[in-house]
Amino acid sequence: MSEAETIEVPGPDGLRAIKLSSPDKVLWPATDTSVAVTKRDLAQYLLAVAGPFLALNGDRPMTLQRFPEGVEGEEFFSKRPPAGTPAFLRRVTCTYPSRRRHDQLVFDEPAALAWAAQMGTITFHPWPVRTANLDNPDELRIDLDPQPGRTFTDAARAALALREVMAEAGLTAYAKTSGNRGVHVYARIKPTHEFQDVRHGVIGIARELERRLPDLVTASWWKEERGERVFVDFNQANRDRTIAGAYSPRRAPRAPVSMPLRWDDLAGADPQAFTVHTVPAILAERGCAWASFGDEPGDVTGALALWEADLARGLGELNFPPDYPKMPGEPPRVPPSKRKADRAEADYLAPKAERDAEWGTPIVPPFGPMLAKSVKNFPAGDMLFEPKWDGFRTLIWRSGDKVELGSRNSRPMTRYFPELVEAVKQNFPDPCVIDGEIIMIDPDAADRLNFDLLQQRIHPAASRIKRLSAEIPASFVAFDLLALGPENYAEKPFRERRAALERALAGARPPIYLTQATADRSTAQQWFERFEGAGLDGVIAKPLDAPYAEDKRVMYKIKHERTADCVVAGYRLYRGETDAIGSLLLGLFTDEGVLNSVGVIGAFPMARRRELFTELQPLVTDFEGHPWAWAQPEEVAPDNRDQSIPRTPTAAAHSRWNASKDLSFIPLAPELVVEVRYDHMEGVRFRHTAQFVRWRPDRTPDTCTYAQLEEPVSYDLADVLAVPDAGA
Repeated sequence: MSEAETIEVPGPDGLRAIKLSSPDKVLWPATDTSVAVTKRDLAQYLLAVAGPFLALNGDRPMTLQRFPEGVEGEEFFSKRPPAGTPAFLRRVTCTYPSRRRHDQLVFDEPAALAWAAQMGTITFHPWPVRTANLDNPDELRIDLDPQPGRTFTDAARAALALREVMAEAGLTAYAKTSGNRGVHVYARIKPTHEFQDVRHGVIGIARELERRLPDLVTASWWKEERGERVFVDFNQANRDRTIAGAYSPRRAPRAPVSMPLRWDDLAGADPQAFTVHTVPAILAERGCAWASFGDEPGDVTGALALWEADLARGLGELNFPPDYPKMPGEPPRVPPSKRKADRAEADYLAPKAERDAEWGTPIVPPFGPMLAKSVKNFPAGDMLFEPKWDGFRTLIWRSGDKVELGSRNSRPMTRYFPELVEAVKQNFPDPCVIDGEIIMIDPDAADRLNFDLLQQRIHPAASRIKRLSAEIPASFVAFDLLALGPENYAEKPFRERRAALERALAGARPPIYLTQATADRSTAQQWFERFEGAGLDGVIAKPLDAPYAEDKRVMYKIKHERTADCVVAGYRLYRGETDAIGSLLLGLFTDEGVLNSVGVIGAFPMARRRELFTELQPLVTDFEGHPWAWAQPEEVAPDNRDQSIPRTPTAAAHSRWNASKDLSFIPLAPELVVEVRYDHMEGVRFRHTAQFVRWRPDRTPDTCTYAQLEEPVSYDLADVLAVPDAGA
């Protein structure tokens, strides 16, 4: 594989350096009639067409269809900005049919296209809206899709007839190849109507075209009804439905491009002639066929008049995509051949989006929580500070008697905490979405939390969950409000969300709590020092002016950081590798001389993982005489995930979240000492994964004891929770 190379691309403030790793990687393999296309070729093509590409696709949210290993490898659609996206790429927050919101990239300059090539982007899918108005399309788009038995020539014939229908509706049509067998027809419109109206306008046009060419064109949603005709895909006009942009490459063999054409050239065009290799020269010779696109935006009202006329004829709504809510008058969402006469139509009308709508809130599950970035000091600015709770981060939806608990990773949590479901019904407003933390108060030490007991609730047996929920009930600490009824609080600044949350939970009683909060830094610093004794692990700082951003690190967390010298007594291999370390197992000696397993370190670069494997081989031993000899794997590993003390490497021989995940280890002679960073202890173990600091050849294993650890000041958990007076 070739070495990385850097492309310098002019930008608004000078040259931008874009690194291409493996520039000779083949994205499109050679065929009998074409040469291969490499990552370098793709970047050069995108830079060559950057002018017209950005004129037609710029200033729009962009979904990237990526093929990191080439068009014959796996593909995925990238809507969110990938990790490591350069800062110069603009972002805009989009709202999706599910009502979720997150950022998408906007392409404004050539360097962004070169970066997209580096990321293996083959096809660019721009939204039909500009960033200044994300709800009202400024493009009406129609996808003419030839069904089996029809060809590009048929689609071109349909497009020419479509041009006439659109002209009669007051729209100037432009055509381009799809990059395969189809034709895309566009019209620039004034952004005066929302997506639903534009979709209805497209349906009106599609039905009129179908009437004029019934043997060639169909607007039937179900494939079994289309026959050998050209399908007018009206659902591409929906929100979050996109078509490959002008000049965008496609995955088909020979690297074809979605090529804008003049109408005079469409009928005789060969879509296979427009490729990554040929289009730059064609553009240089003829210029962009869509150069005048957008000069005179049309009005969608003419197309809507066709829709209204069809309503008067008794023609109503057409099917929506499966992820959309059921719409008034929409036909059943099942192919006609599978409908049963003895079943009510309502039996067919329960797509996911409709079930989501039953929550009655603008945010529905699953939804990712807002995250925090680690900082060493209390940040400046207008902040509200809260204790950092140590439990399961959870978003809770409540609508009537319907309650759902969603974890940080969108895992189902509801079945594990039935007592909280009942508490939510009694304490939460209806309907609402509240963010917080499920915690477990230690029954034997009510002044602190117990994370081990909380983990024991993640169990497959319903009988065990029922028993534990009665014996050791969990609690929930609320700290943010995402929705209250139909009002979307996630869009509001935190100061408004906090005030609304305080009102919403004013009458709440345990096990539902509202977290303490303060704007006073000195108070927050006292919390940082004092609350750790109650089992908390720091302080969270939240910008008061920030909206709630799903899965983004907007908040700040200030956590305790300490060091300890530990014995390295074993290792686990990196997943799927036979010569790379996944994690090192750490031990500390008790006063009785017993080596307890206290946690792991595992954050190493891959090259270092392989080096460690080689370095540690001389210390590999068997379990005979090893301090963790009882950990020798059995043919069937015991399920002792609920073992609390003493903790051992096989107390989690299988992951609590994934019972098939093998966590067995290779024993090492306990001779190496390593210094690690940790935040706090949970019982006799590090609560979170420790971080490597340095090797300590100057220390002997017997000096690695619990005595070196700093003991936090004890603090009453009730004071942290600010438990209200029961008689208040």
